[in-house]
Amino acid sequence: MNKKGLVLLMLLILTVSQVISPQSGTENLPVIDLSKTYPKKEKNLRDVADFEYIPLETTDDVLLGNRAVLSDVSDNYILIHDWERGDIFVFNRAGKIISHFNHKGQSGREYQMIAGVSSNSIGTILDEKNEEIFVCSYSIQVYSLSGEHKRTLPVNTIKYNSKVFNFDDETLLLYEDFIFNPANKSKSKTNPYSLISKKDGSVTAVLDIHLPKRVSTKVFQELENGKVWNSINIFPSNMHYGKDFVIADTSSDTLYILTQDRKLKPLLARKPSVHASTDPMLIWSPILTTDKFIIFCIIPIKLQLAGSREGGDGGKAATYMYEFETGEISDTSFLDLDVVRNMNRRWNKDWNIGQTPRISKNMTAQLIWPMYIINAFKAKQLTKDMNKFAKTLNEDDNPIVRIVKFK
Repeated sequence: MNKKGLVLLMLLILTVSQVISPQSGTENLPVIDLSKTYPKKEKNLRDVADFEYIPLETTDDVLLGNRAVLSDVSDNYILIHDWERGDIFVFNRAGKIISHFNHKGQSGREYQMIAGVSSNSIGTILDEKNEEIFVCSYSIQVYSLSGEHKRTLPVNTIKYNSKVFNFDDETLLLYEDFIFNPANKSKSKTNPYSLISKKDGSVTAVLDIHLPKRVSTKVFQELENGKVWNSINIFPSNMHYGKDFVIADTSSDTLYILTQDRKLKPLLARKPSVHASTDPMLIWSPILTTDKFIIFCIIPIKLQLAGSREGGDGGKAATYMYEFETGEISDTSFLDLDVVRNMNRRWNKDWNIGQTPRISKNMTAQLIWPMYIINAFKAKQLTKDMNKFAKTLNEDDNPIVRIVKFK
């Protein structure tokens, strides 16, 4: 760590109660060579996972649109919001509606918008134990499950493209992204991870992940006519791993696991470095983590370093699986025989990048619109146990929550 970074870290130590440092170095970590091509594999998703389908109740005033985002699947609740309209829906675990509300507006108890896909953020957070919902916008508004306003946290999650996650009963995990904007002269934050209080938004701890050179995920460029053009590159970074987290900053060559007992454990390292002089730059982004494997994308893209104005698409992305027990890396695709949403029937193609809901370990979940299952049923492409389920669906119904439980 350079002298300037050390000074900044010392200032943080003086102002917060805890600094969470990595438990060990990165010297003996498994290293993924992103410049290599790995062998292809194909797996039937049903061979490695079980499924649960939860049809969401449809009523005249509970109709989900195509901007619906699945935010959280807990033991008792399912939280969904529409980031464009501002609707928030709370269902029970069986899919029955409990409450729905919309407090989109300009007052101090409302939200102007819900952080959506363009910010690579889920936008709403369910705190099951405290029965509260956090809505991320120009400040964080906190509501009861029925929509009653409880308090406002003075944390602007829109201005700096911040991402907020539920960490434990008392705190949220805040990540401050870096956006290159020639009109904004402020420097990128070199320690972007912190834990903040659910009561007042104050910082209670920081993660000792020092990133002196940040890579931008959103770019503003000045044009000759004085206008400003912006480019948004959406891909996952930090992601839930049950109640723990995969910490995967775009600017870092190391993936970490942040556990509930506040331990920061290095998980994987990469080469070449994200800061190597390669064109295009190679980004790695986790898609899914289980106890047995991690799936990540390798994205060749021309992103922005602090102070740069150049950028753009760098080529075709690849998706790889790393198996923890064997250390094997493969270009693995999953054949999905239950739901047909694309011509090649690959589950990988259905991932909603940046919209991974919070759910228990070794699971993932997604919204499936009934027409996909109905069309597969008509084409006789479903498994036997899915045929009976498909007969109960109507194309005008709300979507189904499909939970994938890895064995």
